[in-house]
Amino acid sequence: MSTTTKVYERRKVKKEGAKRNVASESAHVTLNVKGQDEEEVRVFKVRRKTKLIKLMQYYSDMRGVEWNTFRFLLDGSRIREYHTPDDLELKDGDEIDAMLYQESGFGPSSSIIFRV
Repeated sequence: MSTTTKVYERRKVKKEGAKRNVASESAHVTLNVKGQDEEEVRVFKVRRKTKLIKLMQYYSDMRGVEWNTFRFLLDGSRIREYHTPDDLELKDGDEIDAMLYQESGFGPSSSIIFRV
């Protein structure tokens, strides 16, 4: 008489946070972009699943510079190119800040003369 033992494993199921009901929301979101050196706010209508690189490139084209000239921030946190409005849970009327990129650091200056 042979007995077989069945071992059942408990699988860990990762519970995700409560997801929003996107079906009831519109397919587009209206975002305001304000540059640090501009008085006016520019308004963009973006699809919820579109990567925000398109908004960044279009805003930069309107300003006449390359898209990586600016750093785009939402409530002080940087927005990356691959984010979508759904990823960031953006709502109509949210404001994105377009800050000019500044490199920092210390290096030799042309006005410094070293004498040996």
